[in-house]
Amino acid sequence: MQVPRKLPLLSVAVAVTALLAVAGCSGAPGRDGGKSGGSSAPAKASASPAKKRPAGTGGLLSGGVWAVRHVTSDGHEENPPSEARPWLALHDDGTATGDYGCTPFRVKAEVKAASLTLGKDLEPLPAPSASPAAPVGGPGPCRPDRPEAEKELTDFEKKVREVLKGRPALSKERPYDETLVHLKNKRGDSITLAQARGENFFATRWKLAAVTVYDGYGPDFAAGDELYFDFHDNGEVSGKLGCNDFTADATFSGLHVFFRDPVLTTHRTCGKQVMEEEASVLTTLKKSLNYQYWAEPGGTSLSLNDDLAFPAIESGFLFSAMPRR
Repeated sequence: MQVPRKLPLLSVAVAVTALLAVAGCSGAPGRDGGKSGGSSAPAKASASPAKKRPAGTGGLLSGGVWAVRHVTSDGHEENPPSEARPWLALHDDGTATGDYGCTPFRVKAEVKAASLTLGKDLEPLPAPSASPAAPVGGPGPCRPDRPEAEKELTDFEKKVREVLKGRPALSKERPYDETLVHLKNKRGDSITLAQARGENFFATRWKLAAVTVYDGYGPDFAAGDELYFDFHDNGEVSGKLGCNDFTADATFSGLHVFFRDPVLTTHRTCGKQVMEEEASVLTTLKKSLNYQYWAEPGGTSLSLNDDLAFPAIESGFLFSAMPRR
């Protein structure tokens, strides 16, 4: 599975608040819990605290959530299998959380200007109190349906583990206006990381621009700038759905986010089309779908896609950034 280079393409079939101060199978650690198996559990949305940055690549690795773009082993570059959702996050408390693909981890970590050391395994964080709804359009990630797919996933995870062993060297590049971080071990094998969420994520107002299906977009919303989401560091999202204000819980977990308990907090009446749009978005949020998100730092878009390992109808939302007033 190729981590998207987006945007505006919304083909998030992916998907590390600190490699970060990184997030929950990420989100910035806020009120997080942990999955059994050792990963950082789905965490409520929370901003990276204003603490001393880790040294790696000039502090770059402390600003968001990073996904594994590909692994290079014995000179061969390999994308993650379609079922895998690998990511890595460095936290200000000297720990790292992430996922090798479908196997979560939490370990001690030390990052220096040009190297990263992952140490002993740590106890997982407390289990989350809620989880997203089960997928209905197909199997979710980490559910290989064939023996060969299971082997491909196992082999991929082994390669990720091998690169992360010891003290891989850090470097960065910026092709096509996208910042990538490379971790390379002494054998010359490497992992390439792409940032899926940056520090400014929680300071940005996200205007809902379109509903998406595959790489197609629906018509513009009649509500325009009155349809937006503000994510907060206390695990909530608030905003406006066209006519009325709303709030919901937003839980980030690695490269995923899902919404719970969305409610309207005002009771205004607007034009028919705006009210129909509002009802449709609210209904979708109430489904608690597990969205894979992508909000590339420096970009102006946020995409959410209902995450299916083998997408039949890949649907979601596309947002554009605007100043939070």
